Amino acid sequence: MALTTVTNAGLAGSIDLTAKVTGTLPIANGGTAATTLAAAGLSGTPSFLCTMSTAQTSISDGVITKVSFDTEVYDTNSAYDKDTNYRFTVPADEGGKYYIYTKADCSDTTGSNVRSFRTYIYKNGSEYAPTVAEYDGRDNPQKGGAFMAGSIIELAATDYVEAYARIDTQNSEVWSIDTTFSVFGGWKLIGV
Repeated sequence: MALTTVTNAGLAGSIDLTAKVTGTLPIANGGTAATTLAAAGLSGTPSFLCTMSTAQTSISDGVITKVSFDTEVYDTNSAYDKDTNYRFTVPADEGGKYYIYTKADCSDTTGSNVRSFRTYIYKNGSEYAPTVAEYDGRDNPQKGGAFMAGSIIELAATDYVEAYARIDTQNSEVWSIDTTFSVFGGWKLIGV
């Protein structure tokens, strides 16, 4: 028996493979599977991205301060509290591994005396250790800068994450968190 190539033209009148195949596509021996990434649960959500509408000013030297990210760029599952707590809380049935990141644009409001900047991610009210980004300028103080921290964090339903920052100055100056480059965001990872 000779093998022949099956073409659309060869099936004319019986099956049009270019326009008439609809519904669930067969995968193997009558099996079916999702035909899109979203249908297969591979959507990368929940996810969120927030910025600040106004700067946080008059922050005391050496104080770890929660950053008030009060403007949502997007929030796919309405899981970010932009009005009160400035935190992302994992929705029910959405536990898993998340990539969470933050960047705080900090500056010394009285001079160029910043010795160190720190940006933190907190999980359930406590510092999540691997996420501290620091500039050490003891020998070369700066006026300010934007520093980013990010980490893959295992989160269960109702766990929450928040962003914090801290500046240490030479002479206990006040400092601020500016809106220009400050962001807080994250998304659920797929395939891990």
